Amino acid sequence: MAYIRLLNTRMYLSRRSLAGLIVGAVMIIFLSHNNSYVMTIKKNVFNEYDSNSFLVGISNDNVSDTVREEIQACIHPELDVDDPVMMAFYKKLPKVVCKGEKNWVFVDNGTLRFSEEAKKIHKDFHCDYYPLIRGPGDYQISFSDPIKDIKDGANLTSDFFKITCVDINNNTYENIHAGIHLNLTIKERLQVVKPPANGLGLSIAFLGFDSMSRMSWLRRMPLTRDYLVNELKAIEFQGYNIMGDGTPAALLPILTGKHEQELPEARRNQKGAASVDGFPWLWKNFSQHGYVTSWADAQIQIAPFNYRLLGFEHSPADYFMRPFYLAVDPLYHKYSPDCQASEPMHMVWFNWIRDIFNMYKDDPKFLFHFYTPLSHDDNNKITMADEDLKTFIQYLETGRFLNNTLLLIMADHGARFADVRRTLSGKLEERLPYVSLRFPPWFETKYPEIIKNVRTNVNRLTTAFDLHETFKDVLKFDGAGMGDIKNRGISLFKEIPKSRTCADADVAAHWCACLAWQNVPQTDPDAKRALQTALDTLNNFTQEYRSDCALLSVGNVTMLSKLFTSDDVLKFKETAGDRGLEPIMSAETARDKVIYQLTFFTEPGHGEFEITLEHLIATDSMSVNPKSISRINKYGNDPACILDKNREIRQYCYCKNNLS
Repeated sequence: MAYIRLLNTRMYLSRRSLAGLIVGAVMIIFLSHNNSYVMTIKKNVFNEYDSNSFLVGISNDNVSDTVREEIQACIHPELDVDDPVMMAFYKKLPKVVCKGEKNWVFVDNGTLRFSEEAKKIHKDFHCDYYPLIRGPGDYQISFSDPIKDIKDGANLTSDFFKITCVDINNNTYENIHAGIHLNLTIKERLQVVKPPANGLGLSIAFLGFDSMSRMSWLRRMPLTRDYLVNELKAIEFQGYNIMGDGTPAALLPILTGKHEQELPEARRNQKGAASVDGFPWLWKNFSQHGYVTSWADAQIQIAPFNYRLLGFEHSPADYFMRPFYLAVDPLYHKYSPDCQASEPMHMVWFNWIRDIFNMYKDDPKFLFHFYTPLSHDDNNKITMADEDLKTFIQYLETGRFLNNTLLLIMADHGARFADVRRTLSGKLEERLPYVSLRFPPWFETKYPEIIKNVRTNVNRLTTAFDLHETFKDVLKFDGAGMGDIKNRGISLFKEIPKSRTCADADVAAHWCACLAWQNVPQTDPDAKRALQTALDTLNNFTQEYRSDCALLSVGNVTMLSKLFTSDDVLKFKETAGDRGLEPIMSAETARDKVIYQLTFFTEPGHGEFEITLEHLIATDSMSVNPKSISRINKYGNDPACILDKNREIRQYCYCKNNLS
């Protein structure tokens, strides 16, 4: 069977060398024992691109008459987990150690408990319990009047609370705790409203981690991954492609089925902007169909729906963890790094999820949780939690909490900042985050075609829109079979067509990991124009604020590449022969556009940008789609002077007052 491995010419090649043919200096094709291959063209390969766009297909010994159905359009690069370029950034860190006395109290399945150790050390201590109240909105909290002298074993009256304790020697304890209190309103709703009869009988538990590529997860989370894959038989996806820049671009398509620009205006400082409550959140769908729901994002400053967006006016789910983190955030400076009092911060998050499973063990659940602190700024920090995450998943499995649960462990994207992203391997890894799905054992017996399709889709191009459709299928299943390529989102329970391209999936060229790039010298006239066009675009964003923002110039150029269509693709017309194995290379298609990708620094401020632009050959014009611009190093306080005026241009503005 013929197969290929596509790699950019600047990509690290492992010792498992590729023998093969360099095509146009952008790809390597390795043919194991069948030299037949097919190049094919498909209309609309990239968003708004026509039939001259780039697509590579291959054939094996059994190519059918319908080339579109049998040739895999998107072949992702095969990355190396031991790539020395990436391993240079790897460092395993020890487990988190939290100094100081252990917590006096803890939460267990909706009840407040005093620790045995505290009862031995602190004789006759008593505690006051202050329920935490959310709101109004997403940015305010308060504590209600205390329940005085609360007793060990008392039922929680709120999910989050402050507790103060004192013993007979005036030793004190104060902390903020998270748990799940018994909400009778939710319990009564679950008794009345049941999931649809055509549902699949699954709960959904989504555990997301920030900035973890598939390769980074394999390097840094070996214990968790080994347990997931080898013990629980989780299915890992190798062709899951990000949709855009940052966490909102990753989560909004999953939770709403839409890009941010397709949703009601919710950005800060924008005319007519309102809270994100009006988005078509999946939490609403599941709540209306008999599920208990939750949203737990362990971050407040850069929360995906709060940093640029206005956040929620009302809680989006039955259980919502943001109020807890608003209360705790001012206290972190008092504790050991990565700790909240005597507990690692990630264990607080794990334990809250555990409590939801305990409180609603037999009820349908849609739990969507995302953890940022351990991996956003430094992937290596997540190594501190590998053993703990494995143990947590083991707890869920041995407690039979996963018996009716589809468990997703995944990331939003790969690392986006610092030196790792300046490498080609890092650039590719950013676009290919870790994604795994684990089904309970009975599910394959009952739905073998679904699991067959899921496994088939492992190496197909998949996206966040597909997860959205998958979740909807859990709620109301409409059959397996072949997915419709005309839909940008296809349930993973259906087979993703081999012929699917980034354009079909609504993935912009800027983010499509299927692309192959060729280096271009900076002396090339068109390359110079491309750089100037990119720079002009950046400066145009800040033109209105020129009194505040400095005019930028190009500094060091670190990458200048272009996507081109190979001669074989241009000449390919169709296949012939009884089995469709003979390519007819008679087409006279002309190139009509070139896509450039640039990475360069701007001065002043040493901002680093990655920009994709289009050169239309017929009109000899170049243009940049604003959505194809990424700021890839931190801007810190550089744009402080305009944050209150227009936060949307912060990544492009270097304040003039920084020059003095």
